[in-house]
Amino acid sequence: MRRTQIFTLLFLFILFLDLTSSQTPKYKDAFILTEPSLGDVRTEKLPLTLELNFWNIAKYEGNTWMAFYNKEDTVEYFADIKNIVLKDKNSWVHGYPEVYYGYKPWSAHGISTEKLILPKKVVEFPEVYFNLKYYLWHEKNLPINFAMETWITKEPYQKTVTSEDIEMMVWLYANRLGPAGRKVAEVKIPIILNGKPRDVVWDVYFSHGAWDYISYKSKENLIEGEVKIPINEFIKNLRSIIANNSRRITSEKYDQMYVTVWEIGTEFGDPYTTEAKFGWKFSNFDIELK
Repeated sequence: MRRTQIFTLLFLFILFLDLTSSQTPKYKDAFILTEPSLGDVRTEKLPLTLELNFWNIAKYEGNTWMAFYNKEDTVEYFADIKNIVLKDKNSWVHGYPEVYYGYKPWSAHGISTEKLILPKKVVEFPEVYFNLKYYLWHEKNLPINFAMETWITKEPYQKTVTSEDIEMMVWLYANRLGPAGRKVAEVKIPIILNGKPRDVVWDVYFSHGAWDYISYKSKENLIEGEVKIPINEFIKNLRSIIANNSRRITSEKYDQMYVTVWEIGTEFGDPYTTEAKFGWKFSNFDIELK
């Protein structure tokens, strides 16, 4: 093996250790969450809400935190937890550590700017990209995804989600975890990946649950990259998915509903998962017109 190859492998190994063994935030003056909670930050180009979201965990042991580094305009998350007890095993995943832009109904909280005021009626939603850079790491057998989502609701500022509302997810990566429901379609929706257009094919899943759940799952597993997501392309395609599958929402009703938020995070766990070690870094947040 050449000396340069040895040095390259050594560098990558050291980098992996640095990313996966960081037990504490990089900066002591960072904005930090150390237990399930939320808080607002101002990145260079967007206001965001950070939420250490363990919505289905009753108790756990170990170390977890989420930090915003103003010096680097980066959000970092770390978890090394064990002895996890779920609130409801039927709800499957354990939580969704995340950042979000806009108004999240479950939290009855959120912020947005003139770049994209949320909530926004479906028929009035503009052609925009949501941009970010991301990197995810996790232990090999951990069920986990990297996914974005929005809640599309009947009223603009609901404080919960009802059977007449919609959850739409966009999965870019998954390991030992799949969307709820059944596959109902396969569509091509391009994104920008690392500065270049990328034709991505998405498997579309639909579930009739407490509300209508739709997930667009990429056929490619993109564990890291810099992406521009054309939100409205998914919202427009969703209209036909609703028309062909929903028992509760018509196309006409859908047009008058409200896109409330854009969330970015990682669902993790299943009913058999009692420990989890993973983390991520998000940066370069922005919203731009197509």
